[in-house]
Amino acid sequence: MGAPSRRGSAFQPRVFAAGVLGTTVEWYDFALYATAASLVFNKLYFPGGDPLVGTIAAFGTFAIGFLGRPLGGAYFGELGDRKGRKHVLVITLLLMGVATTGIGLLPTYGSIGFAAPLLLTVLRFVQGFAAGGEKTGALVLMFENAPTRSRGLQASLPAIGTGAGSLLSTGAMALASSTLSEQAFLDWGWRVPFLISAVLTLFGLWVRRSLEEPEEFKREQRRQAAEGEGRQVARRPWRERLAQSRFVESWRKYPKEMLIVICAGAAENCGYYVFGTFSVAYAEDAGLSTGPVLTGVMFVSAVKLVSVPLFGALSDRWGRRPVSILGALVMAIACYPFFLMVDTEIAWLVWLALLITLGIGQSAVLGSQPAFFAELFSTKVRFTAVGVANNIGTVLTGGLAPVLASALLLWFDHNIIGVVIFLLATCAITVVTVAVARETRETEEPEPVNA
Repeated sequence: MGAPSRRGSAFQPRVFAAGVLGTTVEWYDFALYATAASLVFNKLYFPGGDPLVGTIAAFGTFAIGFLGRPLGGAYFGELGDRKGRKHVLVITLLLMGVATTGIGLLPTYGSIGFAAPLLLTVLRFVQGFAAGGEKTGALVLMFENAPTRSRGLQASLPAIGTGAGSLLSTGAMALASSTLSEQAFLDWGWRVPFLISAVLTLFGLWVRRSLEEPEEFKREQRRQAAEGEGRQVARRPWRERLAQSRFVESWRKYPKEMLIVICAGAAENCGYYVFGTFSVAYAEDAGLSTGPVLTGVMFVSAVKLVSVPLFGALSDRWGRRPVSILGALVMAIACYPFFLMVDTEIAWLVWLALLITLGIGQSAVLGSQPAFFAELFSTKVRFTAVGVANNIGTVLTGGLAPVLASALLLWFDHNIIGVVIFLLATCAITVVTVAVARETRETEEPEPVNA
């Protein structure tokens, strides 16, 4: 039989604060690097005169953070499934805060030479490693504390934290750059938003310190203790312990579900980075004003603080599959008109294009899928399975999306048709994957599949 139905309050302030406010702090740290990379790091850590440093810059800026995420998902997923969700959420927040504060204190290339970009790359990897556990941990925490009737809404709430953190980091860097002279900003002003991370981390740890493990996880721990599972694994040779790890068990018992999670988010991941990031490069390549795009992205980021949980709530009423498929179809239909609207350089048309693609299409997929992913797996492997598969999907269809889109734009001689085909392909992957998956809205704890 499945686990008993969840009961309790539909809104738990302590869980909300730990999941959403903690994620806001952590994503402030993670997103701050991206903002500083284009304003500061290219000048202070990756000077163009040294080809090797330029290579490190490209690798570190575009790949290292994403490379760390699936590794973090695997490591912290295993830890979270064995030791507890709270345990991981405290560690990831602390790790992210230390890495971000370290970046704020890091000497520049002019002071310590090649060691500066190398250390910056290492700290960025640590950020990605921590982010791989944080996002999944917050999702699982909210999901396992939610009543069945509102799992979609509550599992989508950590996305508020990721959006709010990104907005705060952009605002902090913009405030520092606009209130200081260019030289003062490059000398020391850019460091202030990074050093603020130390204070925010302490706040996040205070929020999470009194958090209790979800009752669903406690039941699983009691079951394992009664069966002596943990003691049995601990006494075995390392090869057998690896074979009994949550990582291996996830792939062995839930291979179809793992592939579903990897593929189902293709439209959401690709859409976010193409519509929200590559669009700026597209406007620059076409000789268009980037102002409407940049302000539109900020505007839609604020809209998504409402639209993502709204679609999460709709998935509780309509089902995970219909909402997710609807979002992918909206992005597919709108992807070509999106670039035509950007070409006009008319602010309200550009904003409307971003609102349709990101505020509606991408938000629908993003809001409906957290609960969908969590419902595919049993409590025993949920953290590991979702963390690994979701982060692999993010790397493949999200982290590489701006680079692939830029290459396609060049390959098609600055014609946007290649990028449109790429977007249509990722939307098709999401639609087909979700269509063949089972609806999970009414399900309780999935039955463990016998190996």
